[in-house]
Amino acid sequence: MQKKHIIIMSSIIGAICIVGIFLICFFSIPRITYGYDHEARTYYVDKVYGNAKRYTIKDSIKDKPVTKIRSRAFMNKSNLKEIILSENLEEIERLAFLNCKRLEKIDLSHVKVIGRNAFENCTSLRSVELTLEDILGGTFIGCTGLETVTLTNTLTIGTYAFAYTNIEEVTIPRNCYLIGVDAFYGCDSLRKVIVQSQRLSNDSYLNSLNGVEFQFNESKE
Repeated sequence: MQKKHIIIMSSIIGAICIVGIFLICFFSIPRITYGYDHEARTYYVDKVYGNAKRYTIKDSIKDKPVTKIRSRAFMNKSNLKEIILSENLEEIERLAFLNCKRLEKIDLSHVKVIGRNAFENCTSLRSVELTLEDILGGTFIGCTGLETVTLTNTLTIGTYAFAYTNIEEVTIPRNCYLIGVDAFYGCDSLRKVIVQSQRLSNDSYLNSLNGVEFQFNESKE
């Protein structure tokens, strides 16, 4: 009876070990899982497993485009250095890359929507090119390595959007009409802010910053 009990216990322990190994492998092997939006008829990045240095987002699945990265998908991926986005990728939801402190390369030039705090504390990010119209609050807050920001088509910049970054110079496009209070809070390296939008000529926050230059062209806005 005792021998039978030992055999049973050994079998249970063995099964537990196998399940444990399976779970470890399941969650540690780098891969991306995708979900399907039936209403939009598009795919999105749902969950990201492992902690690889580089991930590539698929362009499409079953002839349907992958257009979005869901909230927190890459959050706390401490080894992530580079993420390759497809041309179909249009939206990155809030907190998607929070605390990815080694992230160095990501092309955001074709992304249309970026959620709040999506890149908070991505301290290795050096430069970004943005063509989206609205840069929401806290999008790049705490990106202490961020030195270069290129803005095109920008209409609004939210509160703390670039707070605690290392930006030295930035140009605000001519169609921009709203700058949130403290959008550049704690940017100690910021020496020059070129404002091309006449709508912001009386903006109290911009006028409180050092190095602001208003450069309006002759065409009407």
